[in-house]
Amino acid sequence: MPGRRRQHQLNPPIKFNYAALRIGKTLGRLVASIGTKTMLNNRIQYLISILPVLGLLLLSGCGTGGGPSSAGDRGDVRPTQRTSEPAGRPAKPPVVSQPKPVQRPSTAVTEDKQNCKVRKDSVEWVLISGGCRNGYAHGEGRARSVDGRRSYAGSFVDGAFSGNGEYDWGNGVQYSGEFLKSVKSGFGTLIYPDNRKYIGIFKNNVYGDHGAYIDSDGSKYVGEFRSGYFDGQGTYTWANGDTYTGQFRANQIDGTGTYVRGNGDAYVGAFIKNEMNGEGTYTWSNGESYSGRFENDKMSGTGTYTYFDGSSYVGEFREGKKHGPGVFITESGEIKQHWQDGQKIGGG
Repeated sequence: MPGRRRQHQLNPPIKFNYAALRIGKTLGRLVASIGTKTMLNNRIQYLISILPVLGLLLLSGCGTGGGPSSAGDRGDVRPTQRTSEPAGRPAKPPVVSQPKPVQRPSTAVTEDKQNCKVRKDSVEWVLISGGCRNGYAHGEGRARSVDGRRSYAGSFVDGAFSGNGEYDWGNGVQYSGEFLKSVKSGFGTLIYPDNRKYIGIFKNNVYGDHGAYIDSDGSKYVGEFRSGYFDGQGTYTWANGDTYTGQFRANQIDGTGTYVRGNGDAYVGAFIKNEMNGEGTYTWSNGESYSGRFENDKMSGTGTYTYFDGSSYVGEFREGKKHGPGVFITESGEIKQHWQDGQKIGGG
């Protein structure tokens, strides 16, 4: 996410140098009092001799504003960046439309295997090889779906996939791991045809407890899962180098955590639905920082903005801008100010 352009600092208003003004008035009276040719020559020479001094005084008055430093006019707060959303898909293993059956070499099923049943999960199965007990597949064996698309190789208990096994949907989706009564349960690896992958614990066929999800673009989540979602404590790393470590809820950043961007910016604080909301501290890569309230990824509410030179502003913000009363603080003292939508309308 590219950073927003920094606001330009307003030029301070020009203030009069009253010492220079008094000298100007004296000069006027001097010219008005000229009465004779001799006086004219003498006084013109005098005027010429003091012109360099007058020029320096006037330039000094315009350059400094004739008053105290205008550092308190700083309005150049930097914008925060929006929070990236984690790609939390799929919440559950996908239901993929099935391709047309591929003609396969004939696999003869002996009569004793035809009489040995494999319990149905979402499709009907036939046992290809393996042990049998009380009419059901038992022990190590192989089976295929009646439509010829899916295959299973692994352990059976009373006709169900139970123990370690490998399940192939025939469309690029493959699972290798633990089963319990034909349901993915325990540790396993689920691989999708677009290179997405989940490695971790399964509960009732979905991601559960703890695991690692790797997206097709290389983004990665490592942490807690609940009902197939990122949920609990975890770390999400985007392909662009951004990282977030903290709390998740239903595939969203929600709770407290630390977000570090690839450009060096960092935020530590509260999130609600993938946005900075609540109390937090945002630090820019140049050393400037803001601590206070956030709403929808922007500085809003009471906060303190600290500039890289050590000066700071304490006051109200709205939509990422100074808005309302505040105090600008430097080594030389405090200056009360009032702002509206990033523009100073009162105070020093």
